[in-house]
Amino acid sequence: MSILVTGGAGLVGMALREHLADQGRTVIATDAVSHGRNDPDLIIAQLTDPAALEVLFARQAITAVVHCGAISGPMLARDNPGLVVDVNVGGTARLMDQARRHGVRRFVFCSSISVYGSVGPGRIDETTPLRPTSVYAASKVAGEALVDAFQVEHGLDGVSLRIGRVYGPHRRGNCILADIIRNDLAGAQTTIPCDPAFMYHYVHVDDVVDAILTVLDAPHLPARRYNVGGGEAMTMPQIVATAEQVLPRARIEMVPGEDDVPDVQTEFDISAIARDLGWTPKVPLARGI
Repeated sequence: MSILVTGGAGLVGMALREHLADQGRTVIATDAVSHGRNDPDLIIAQLTDPAALEVLFARQAITAVVHCGAISGPMLARDNPGLVVDVNVGGTARLMDQARRHGVRRFVFCSSISVYGSVGPGRIDETTPLRPTSVYAASKVAGEALVDAFQVEHGLDGVSLRIGRVYGPHRRGNCILADIIRNDLAGAQTTIPCDPAFMYHYVHVDDVVDAILTVLDAPHLPARRYNVGGGEAMTMPQIVATAEQVLPRARIEMVPGEDDVPDVQTEFDISAIARDLGWTPKVPLARGI
């Protein structure tokens, strides 16, 4: 079985490729750019280029797709919403069209916790209404709708994972945990603008990869969307206290402010994927740091 991983030079894609290779599976990785890495196994292809995608599927015996490729957060390309839609919605549709035409067995779509928007107090499960507060989040809602529609209309077996804030090696976007670690190594202070009551839902990239592999290999998918998180809802003071336990020399200051993605989301319920497929997170924040 050959598995296509889009976003193969990104945080989740890099980790997924490593795990698949360790299992002896054939991996075909593609991304829009290599991010300056010497990565001879990476195929450079744009999701916005139908011809490139057609060549990719025509030349490779792809049996499953894990779609991590995207403009990967609401803080990116905010001044170019048309590009976000073209890449994240149009690119997903083009990719799924190739997948159904070439008989792909399963399509895994990496969605986001951001699809829920600013929910406020209370539990967020897969039945919570979607109220996106950014074009990025709306593009993920649209991607999930495409997964559903391609399954109903074309029989493409797909699933969407609504993933929390991912951290780990190869993280390029804004990440408070990465800032803390890098500043600690450099002997510098980390200043964090925050609301001390705001809740964060971090998940280590290894747990995300494990969830992807779980849905990729499941003989049957009882549902078409699952929440994936680290199982620890924490405020910034709790996160800082955890980081200081692990990195005792770290110098961290919290100042009044708000997060780059200020959606209020208090309790992120990941029990459905545990009940249906047996997946639970294994990397607590302290060990992840």
